[in-house]
Amino acid sequence: MKKFSLILLMLLLSTAVLNSSQAFAARRIKSSGISGGSVPTQETSRTHQATGEAFHAIFGVNCVFQEYQDDLVGIYISSECCSSMIPVSSGQIVRQVCPNGNYSNIYYSLNCGPSFICDEIKSGTWNVECDPTLIQLSSLNTKPGSGRVAIAWTTESEIDNAGFNLYRSESENGDYTKINNSLIPAKGSSTQGASYEFTDKDVQNRKTYYYKLEDIDLNGTSTMHGPVSATPRRIFGILGK
Repeated sequence: MKKFSLILLMLLLSTAVLNSSQAFAARRIKSSGISGGSVPTQETSRTHQATGEAFHAIFGVNCVFQEYQDDLVGIYISSECCSSMIPVSSGQIVRQVCPNGNYSNIYYSLNCGPSFICDEIKSGTWNVECDPTLIQLSSLNTKPGSGRVAIAWTTESEIDNAGFNLYRSESENGDYTKINNSLIPAKGSSTQGASYEFTDKDVQNRKTYYYKLEDIDLNGTSTMHGPVSATPRRIFGILGK
């Protein structure tokens, strides 16, 4: 009886409860300055990460978050903005994308009058917006066992769905690696959902893992869901979990 009580107490103190997540709509960075109008993102607002992604989408190159000031021509760039500078004849082109939703591409030079602005080559606005997802995901759960984690999800409906991929990471914001060898084929339809389960056996006990679910439509467009987490433990094997 004492042994059973100890096991039960350990179970209650563990993370055996299911970890679940509701679905998110597909998210995109949208701007008139982006070829095609938008690019996919996992960010939900104009975050630091989204600002850098927007810069790359608009200008096609990487940028840095670094404060810069040139009093001679009146240039000031906040460290909150992602920017790059291109030296040109008697001046420089300053590109920046800021989390307030504005971006600009301006040519500054001492030869261009009191404002030192020779040409505003490109400027505009950007934002992170949500598109309706073609997958209505009603649940995404994890159930830890001993040396394994079961990931289960249920859909309400699936329109033009090709299938799913699962990704695992050892930290919530870390790099995620695909754990299924081939696409998990879709079983639902536009009028009927389906239930799925995948067991990850490449895990260690007492270590927390994070999972994301990716759905892919017939056009190759994907949407990420999650993350959810789980911590496998040896006691779950003793209890038959």
